[in-house]
Amino acid sequence: MSGAAILGKGDSALPVCARAGRWDEFDFTPLNSRLLILAAPPGDGAEGRAIVERAAEARMKVLLIENGQTRPMRLEDMIGCRLGAIDEARIRNVIAGKRVLITGAGGSIGSELARRLATLSPARLTLLDSSEYNLFRISQELPSSVPVLADIRDQHAMRRWFKRERPEMVFHAAALKQVPLVEMFPSEGVLTNVGGVRNVAEAAHGVGADLVFVSTDKAVDPSGVMGASKRLGELYCQALDRRGGLRAVPLRLGNVLGSTGSVIPTFEAQLAGGGPLTITDPEVTRFFLSIPQAADALLQAAAVGLTAPVRGAALVIEMGEALPVVELAREVIRLEGLRPDVDVSVVFTGLRPGEKLHEALIGAEEWREADPAPNVIAVGSPPRALAELCETMDRLLMLAREGADNVVARELFDAIAGAAPAEEPRALAG
Repeated sequence: MSGAAILGKGDSALPVCARAGRWDEFDFTPLNSRLLILAAPPGDGAEGRAIVERAAEARMKVLLIENGQTRPMRLEDMIGCRLGAIDEARIRNVIAGKRVLITGAGGSIGSELARRLATLSPARLTLLDSSEYNLFRISQELPSSVPVLADIRDQHAMRRWFKRERPEMVFHAAALKQVPLVEMFPSEGVLTNVGGVRNVAEAAHGVGADLVFVSTDKAVDPSGVMGASKRLGELYCQALDRRGGLRAVPLRLGNVLGSTGSVIPTFEAQLAGGGPLTITDPEVTRFFLSIPQAADALLQAAAVGLTAPVRGAALVIEMGEALPVVELAREVIRLEGLRPDVDVSVVFTGLRPGEKLHEALIGAEEWREADPAPNVIAVGSPPRALAELCETMDRLLMLAREGADNVVARELFDAIAGAAPAEEPRALAG
């Protein structure tokens, strides 16, 4: 094998591969080893998947050599969007010397974003979270940051802490995101995802800060309460942004591989228990990106979205083709050196309330504007009146505090389906 070396002898031999050309024609079985170590990462996701598939047929796990150390091949090495090179200089120019605040800073995306921001020389980095443990963990990792233990649902706390910290830029990542749970508890979803974004946006604009709102592709023509609550948050931010002055830019992300509560830890736990792996439907597809890619996307959104002339648009990361979740499950099995449907089975449980077979990046009533940057899409939609949205949010929050779940869910969908247009519609690029 070209570019190969062998570590050890006999049964303990570990093949070390750099490249093998046509991996789909290569048979690892004669190597008689449980581990395959790659001296260089795969050229792309397709090559990575081919290597892992062939290795799994020989009951081999694949490792990579990275910074002189070996580590297991991860799903992120094979699957995820191709975000491309981000504009580091532009991002640093936007962040350096600024006072930056992150909500949900202890979560999977928020904590990775905090790590990245800490390297960009902000004047002050404030990490806000309602989870004591998560906040403690990330603040210990970033000792120069300022931790704030507070709940985005508490309007007075948001105003108090924002006045104290006086951020110039806010990344709002805190949210309830588990589709089945938010479907079961719609009032809680509205209090956090609708009330939270309003509290944070008002507090941010009250101290002169721009806002990047972390949204989701589930907000596109939503079928569940979680997606609908995020869509109402998008509409609110878009209306704020059209008003002029301070910015409020939503950014839609796909499913983030490895984030808290995502499908990957669930698959891994099921696999550790001997299987089977459970999936809702054999046809279900999703857009995927890694946690580092999500952080890069947020930084790109800040650099591009907060300075672009386009107002009232939602930003979307170009994530390529949606992937079948069943193939994701099979890759998780192969990464353990096992054969899907032979060593470990995959079973289907049926779609849960609020879930869709396929997600989209642009809604039926939306349109694509001129792309503000490579791999970043600006999505326009019919403008909505800020005053009317605020009135709707007030009523929803009142109902949610009363626990009127059925009414909350119904009126939430009514709110995103049709409301009065903006009093003075303005062209997005105008």
